[in-house]
Amino acid sequence: MCESDLAANRPRGGLPQSRALVANLQHADDATMTEPASYNGIESLDHPVIAATDLDAARATFERLGFTVPPRGSHVEWGTGNLCIMFPGDYLEVRGIIDAARFTMHLDEHLERYGEGLMGIAFGTSDAAASRKLALANGIDAGELRTLTRNFEHPEGWTHPTFTLYAPAAEDIKELMHVVVLEHRTPELIRPVRFLDHANGCTGVNGIAGAVHDVVPCAERIRRLLGDAAVTTSTAGLRAQVPTGQFLDLLLPDAFITRFGALPFPDDGHTPRLGAISLRVADLGATAATLREHGVEFAQPSAHVLRIAPDDACGTLMEFTESGID
Repeated sequence: MCESDLAANRPRGGLPQSRALVANLQHADDATMTEPASYNGIESLDHPVIAATDLDAARATFERLGFTVPPRGSHVEWGTGNLCIMFPGDYLEVRGIIDAARFTMHLDEHLERYGEGLMGIAFGTSDAAASRKLALANGIDAGELRTLTRNFEHPEGWTHPTFTLYAPAAEDIKELMHVVVLEHRTPELIRPVRFLDHANGCTGVNGIAGAVHDVVPCAERIRRLLGDAAVTTSTAGLRAQVPTGQFLDLLLPDAFITRFGALPFPDDGHTPRLGAISLRVADLGATAATLREHGVEFAQPSAHVLRIAPDDACGTLMEFTESGID
C-alpha cells in the first residue's frame, strides 16, 4: 500500500440464485443496497495493494495496460518500494522489495507463499486516531497507531508524503489478507494532476473481489470492521460497501468462477484470497482501443466489461467497466 503496513466448511448449492449478487460487481451502479454511513471511522477503499516481484517489470506491465505510472516510492522505515497509480479519489499500489536486508512488512513471506497478485487493502479515514479508538471499542485488535513517511522519487527532486495508520490483527481481517486504515497527512504530495490522466481512461476503483469458503464467520468479521449496514449476504457469498459506494465482494469459489470465469490462484479448500479488481473508465471503447494498440489481449464477457487475465496484470484479474461510482 502506498501508505500502508502491511475457513472452514464450504456451503454448497444455490448458485443460480446467487447470480444477482455476483452480477453486481460487474454493474456496481446497479447495486440496490444503500451506501452505509461510516463505521469505525472508515470512509473509503483508499487503495488495493498488489504484490510484485520486480517493480521495474511491474512498471512496464501497467504502462502496457495504459496507466500513467508515477516515479517510484520508497518506504523510509522499511525495505519496500511502490508504484502508486493515481486516480482522483483513490489509487492502485503495486508494492515490491527494494532492500531485502531490511524489514519488508512480510512482503517477502507473502511473495514466497502466494506469488504476485492482490495482497491487501488500505481503507481511508480522515482521522486515524479516532478510527482506531472506535475499532478497539468494537472488539477489533487494532494494534498501534503509527505515523510513517515515504520518499516520492521525482527526478526533479524527492518529496516526502506522510501518513498515519493502524493495522487490524490478522484474525480480525483474514478474508482481506492484509489491512490498514490510513489517514493521508500530506495528500497534496501524492496526487499531482499530471498523474491522473491515463491512456486507458481509468478514473477510479469500483471494488475488489475475493474467494472465501465459509460465509458466516467472514460476515461476522466484516460487520465488525465495516458495520452491520454495510454487509449483505446471499448464497453466493457477501457484498460489503463503504460510504463511497466502493465494494468488497467475497464469494464462494464456485460463485467467483461463475462471475469471473476462473480463480486466479489455486484453491486449497480453506485459505481465503483476494483476486480481482473492478476499475471504472470513462469510455470502454477507448479503453479497448488502447489495449489493442499496446498488444494486450482481453476478454469482453458483456458489453459493459473488459477483462484482463492475471498473467497480464501482475497476478491480478482486472476488469474495466463504465459502470461504477459517480
